[in-house]
Amino acid sequence: MARRIARAGFALGLTSATLAASVVGLAPPAFAGQVAMQVNCQLPLDQPSATGEQLVTLEGPAEAVRPGAKVKIRVTLGPNIATSPIAFPGTPLTPSIDLTMTGGATGTVRLLGPQMLVDIPGHPNLIVVPPYEGELTIPIEARGDISLTPGKMVTNTAIFGVQTTTCTPIAPVEVSTVVKITTQDPPLGPAQGPAASTGQEAPQSVVPATPPGSLPAFGTATATAPQEPEPSSATLKSEGSSASSDDGLSGAAIFGIAAGALVLLMAVVTMLMSWRRHTEDD
Repeated sequence: MARRIARAGFALGLTSATLAASVVGLAPPAFAGQVAMQVNCQLPLDQPSATGEQLVTLEGPAEAVRPGAKVKIRVTLGPNIATSPIAFPGTPLTPSIDLTMTGGATGTVRLLGPQMLVDIPGHPNLIVVPPYEGELTIPIEARGDISLTPGKMVTNTAIFGVQTTTCTPIAPVEVSTVVKITTQDPPLGPAQGPAASTGQEAPQSVVPATPPGSLPAFGTATATAPQEPEPSSATLKSEGSSASSDDGLSGAAIFGIAAGALVLLMAVVTMLMSWRRHTEDD
């Protein structure tokens, strides 16, 4: 009896393991990000063009990012179908790749990698560009996850000047990675502020109007104390006149006294002339 129970348990465990394996086999595989592109490469140094397969892996940020944010995209390439007639160790090389965006944003952007030193082997060995990172700015209008598909690759090498290798896809290419976009936080950048994602107006600091005859009022928008205005010509003039009033009579007072004396003198002259005419008539 104990043996029958053990056999039944073993059979049940085997059946469960087989079923689990079947379920695992039916589950979709993890998205690795590597795609195989059929490309045609135009080679420098009068070499004939080459056609073949190029492996490309794109890796984006693991966390969701906001529209307007800058993210790092890592590019890993398999051996290139291009070859070099002779070896060039320690050659300055600058790679770039076009990325097609679909989903939450559309368009094509060029991801430029840094200049690096690469040991270029001679024929028939294939050239391998080391992994590199480039910066991508998420479009401010993005409203969902963005799928990135690799496209044309341009590589510049400093050999006898600048030699350019251009590899263009000749068949449809699959998506390599997806950048997750969050719309819960406001997008970055001056084009759209927090009001763009929440639908509410962004809070603004308002400076209230100054009533007539009252001192100016400063709102919360003033982060620092108001600066004193530089002296103007009117300010300097008023300062000069106040200084003269402290030392003696002001210019206006002197002018008033002189005008009064002149009027008094004219009155005296008029009286004298009238008295003289009156004397002559007598």
